[in-house]
Amino acid sequence: MNIAIVDISTKNHASLIENWIKVSQVNGWYVEIYVSTDVLQGIDPNLIEEIKVIEFKGGSALRFLNCIYRKYKMGAVDKVVITSLQSNYFSFLFSEIKKSHFLLTIHNVNAWNGVCKKNSLKYLLKYAIRKVLLTYSNTLLVSSANLAHSLKNKYGVDKNVEIMPFKLAKENINKCVKEYVVYPGMVSKDRKQYETFFKLCQECNDINFVLLGRVGGESDKAIVNKFKQLTNVVTFDEYVSREDFDYYIDRAAVVFGDLNVEYENAEFLEVYGETKDTGLSYFTVESRVPLLVNHSFENIPNLQEMTFYFKSYCEAKDTLLQLMEKREIYTLPMLSDYRLCNIARRFYEI
Repeated sequence: MNIAIVDISTKNHASLIENWIKVSQVNGWYVEIYVSTDVLQGIDPNLIEEIKVIEFKGGSALRFLNCIYRKYKMGAVDKVVITSLQSNYFSFLFSEIKKSHFLLTIHNVNAWNGVCKKNSLKYLLKYAIRKVLLTYSNTLLVSSANLAHSLKNKYGVDKNVEIMPFKLAKENINKCVKEYVVYPGMVSKDRKQYETFFKLCQECNDINFVLLGRVGGESDKAIVNKFKQLTNVVTFDEYVSREDFDYYIDRAAVVFGDLNVEYENAEFLEVYGETKDTGLSYFTVESRVPLLVNHSFENIPNLQEMTFYFKSYCEAKDTLLQLMEKREIYTLPMLSDYRLCNIARRFYEI
């Protein structure tokens, strides 16, 4: 089978492209990727050394997408996998690619299926285009069972829905010392809380902590500046490089999170753990370490055994100290749904 992987939106979802490349390699598929320059920079260069990369450097996105459809029509492409669609909506709407057999990835269930809060022409058009693309898609892809359940039970979606996790479990864990408590992701008061984490950093001064994300906006700089006053916390002002991000995730003993579970953007209200996934879940998957998170968040069912919830600061501190004493690395059988061999087998007949 010949697979075309398409993403001209954002490098935030580059790991999904990597997952599809790995699945294609295991299944013996021929794969090409069609990505923007920005997305390409987020992909592991070692993974694409021997595959064909067609880079979208700007210009006409419509023409770029139509080139993929022409290959599909000629038989050089059998399936098209769109790993993210967050921009160039009109190009996708008017392109011929929607007449191909394509799998569409949904990251925010309400954004694609809910009723738009805004009445402006801009948002209504975007909403309408999403509906059209949903109709044309052959299969919908989501990262977790939570999102699949929401599509099926909340919105009654009758299309085929498949799960491609955002991250895969590492088969071989880096043998470096697991010494950090890591709070990953953009620093944003709209999405997360930081009071409990700050107090943990203050009181557990023999533990090393990492606030692993860039500042979300001007109003969030004060959060990072507050953490900078502590000597046992690593912080970042700018975008965290892949090298730095991987370095600290590899050395994480515990992943920490304190989410504003109901996250409201300009268009929709999304609920973490129900209509929207969080990277917190997948960083624990990748490194096979525990997640310590606020109790109002409901993690993916197959990750419950490695998820520890807190309702108060005292619970957070007690649990963290226990986890740091154990420094547990979870076994691959516990994470069978996130192993490449099993995912490749499941997608063999797509």
